[in-house]
Amino acid sequence: MKISPFILRKSKNALFLILLFFSSILLKAESRKDTLVIKAWLDTVRLQKAQIVDLDENTKALYFRPKPFEFAKNVPLDLYELGKTTFSKSNLPKLGAILAGTAILVVFDQKITDAAQQFGRYINLSSNHNFTPFKINIGGSKITVLDVPQNLNMVFYFLGEGWPSIMIAGGFYSYGLATNDYRALQTTSQLTEMFFTLAITTQFLKRISGRESPFIAMTTGSGIPGGDWRPFTNPKTYQSNVSGYDAFPSGHLATAMATITILAGNYPDNKYIKPVGYSLMGLLGYAMLNNGVHWISDYPLAIAIGYTCGKIALSRGRQIIPKLSTDHGSSSTLMPAFIGTGGIGLRYQATF
Repeated sequence: MKISPFILRKSKNALFLILLFFSSILLKAESRKDTLVIKAWLDTVRLQKAQIVDLDENTKALYFRPKPFEFAKNVPLDLYELGKTTFSKSNLPKLGAILAGTAILVVFDQKITDAAQQFGRYINLSSNHNFTPFKINIGGSKITVLDVPQNLNMVFYFLGEGWPSIMIAGGFYSYGLATNDYRALQTTSQLTEMFFTLAITTQFLKRISGRESPFIAMTTGSGIPGGDWRPFTNPKTYQSNVSGYDAFPSGHLATAMATITILAGNYPDNKYIKPVGYSLMGLLGYAMLNNGVHWISDYPLAIAIGYTCGKIALSRGRQIIPKLSTDHGSSSTLMPAFIGTGGIGLRYQATF
């Protein structure tokens, strides 16, 4: 079994088709109207613009317009919430299961990596790191801003590089500005917030774990099956040979997981996000085994971190309003209401 050379030649186009697909299934060209709501602020309340969105048949949400650079203010809070959530009493069993699963996978890492790469050779899927740098001229110097993948495996690898998520965020931002859609603008803010939170978290864990990447271990590195671990590596040594210390956990998979979590949380009525997103994550995970960037035991913690960071970012800038059931003749409505002199808020009315 071999992959057609035609498919390999067209691999770069596949990347942009994937991004176009995500944009087309999420966004509908419709302008939304604002509603004034009363929101708690310090020791009092204030009026704030919001938009009411039907998330699904049982849930509405209020989306607020994000302020410029609001995401930056949220990053320290996200890091605090991540630590609090991770080590909360209710989540300790889950954390233990993740670490136990990781430990089991470490034992089989080398065999799984060898099998994945053997399968890649069987289907003629290149494991080479083939990129073409895309450069721009800044102040007379050419700066590389993007590495364009040149084979199919690197297209899948590129999905976790961050650029696809940034492109998706940029698409939501442009759409949100053009149509006054607060949900799209909040999606952009949440994605941006998540990028910074994940970057800080995964870099911290990589530097304290110091795990060797497969392609280093099997060529110029330790030669130890499963790679060597060098915790708390000197920062200067780390920077001189990043791939020798930065395998655990996978920032690529964490970014992909967080992106899907945010998109699916804001657009739960779209049935394609999760199956398409998780399928692409599977291809990304395999591609990183095939090119020797990660061991499979780098994945469980990365997926958990990505999901948690995505959920934390998703809680920003919106308020969930459950609908009442309409069974047995009951009904519910949500509408603007006048409160006092010049005060405007929301009224939630239920009829039984």
